Amino acid sequence: MTTPCVALLQYLLLSKPISLPTITALAAVCIGVALTNSNAAGTTSLGASIAIAAFTVTAFYQVWIGKKIKDFGVSSPQLLLNQAPISVGLLACLVPWCDTMPDVKSIPRDTVIALVLSGLAAALLNLSQFLIIGRMSALTFNVASNVKTIIILTYGWISEGRILTAKDALGIVLALGGATVYSQLSQK
Repeated sequence: MTTPCVALLQYLLLSKPISLPTITALAAVCIGVALTNSNAAGTTSLGASIAIAAFTVTAFYQVWIGKKIKDFGVSSPQLLLNQAPISVGLLACLVPWCDTMPDVKSIPRDTVIALVLSGLAAALLNLSQFLIIGRMSALTFNVASNVKTIIILTYGWISEGRILTAKDALGIVLALGGATVYSQLSQK
């Protein structure tokens, strides 16, 4: 849902029009991802509310990144390097109030390794977000993220030896096909 939200925000806030073929390609990507993820979890009112808040804030943040890169006339890494200390400062102020400090000695070594690798992956994702949005757009970043999701899900299914259902296969084809069409349209 972040993808249509980004498209809508770019249209409303930045007056960036979106052509009908682009809307169609984005719809194919979103429907494809939805088809492959529809059995992943149940829904509650609280969960739906949190999800709506999350994708709306994420969409605003992604559009903001692109706008600030243009407003300040800086590169993606420059913006990230200037934004990161502010984020660390905010987290440093909030963490003591929102979390409890565990006994570090009692954390298993495997867990520490997983946390460090997870942090590294998050840092690389953040860098890729700034780089893609800076060079292309927030919408392109969302399409790339959806393709990444489809690839990860497909790898998971294959590694588990799971047989793809017709719905899963249709979702994969729609998402990858929509992303391919979008990439062709965005190069024009």
